[in-house]
Amino acid sequence: MKLGFIGRNDLEGVELDAKFAAEHGFSGLEYNYWDDFRNLEESTVREMRAILDKYGIGVSALGLWGWNHLAPEPAVREEAHTMLDRAIHFAQILGAEVLIAGGGDIPGASLEEQVKEFVKFFPPFLERATQAGLAVSMYAVHGNSFFTSIEAYERVWEHFPEIRIKFDPANWKLHGDDYLAIVRDHGDKIGHVHIKEILCMDGELVSQPAAGMGDIEWGKIMAFLYEYGYEGYLSMEPHGPLWSREPLREKMLLLSQRYISQFLLGH
Repeated sequence: MKLGFIGRNDLEGVELDAKFAAEHGFSGLEYNYWDDFRNLEESTVREMRAILDKYGIGVSALGLWGWNHLAPEPAVREEAHTMLDRAIHFAQILGAEVLIAGGGDIPGASLEEQVKEFVKFFPPFLERATQAGLAVSMYAVHGNSFFTSIEAYERVWEHFPEIRIKFDPANWKLHGDDYLAIVRDHGDKIGHVHIKEILCMDGELVSQPAAGMGDIEWGKIMAFLYEYGYEGYLSMEPHGPLWSREPLREKMLLLSQRYISQFLLGH
């Protein structure tokens, strides 16, 4: 397993993060985009790759979030598909190992209807991603995606067994799901892992500090990942109003690295 973190998207941030990663033993950075992805130019992506090359840092994943690939409105769906194509292309330029995306959502439709439509539109994108050397991991319980339950993944695996889960135990827990049961039962389907901590009190989320300072049972997660032979990235996600920005962001990354490293050989 390799350690990385979610990086900033502006070129100044890319430089600072790449330097920090190289100095502190992180292997790769992850980049995520929402609506702003339509403004990302190929020239910027190539500049990002050049900066990363200067510091010897890889790219764990490129994520495309919130675009509705199943939108009933033809123009909305067409733009989402255009963005998905661009994401594959840009991820290949960056040398990313994983493409993160959502499945899209048809408001009010049943899971059966959602899966049926997904199976119709997704094959050429999956083929292009595979040809680009990308493993596809779908995010869960987040932004214009019918992957709101493990059942949704199970239904899709009947058609595309190579699709993986972008596994964020904090998101599953906040959604009300048993994240340990997911990694216990489907650890072989996990393609990318986010290390994001949550601390809840009186049923409310009160902080998102460094790993090991909250409620997520990271040791148990790591046990199941080892049992399934997971060899991908553990990508640390600075999140929330305090720990996602300075002066706590770098502390979150280093403290999380220290905590998670106790479960890794050679760290």
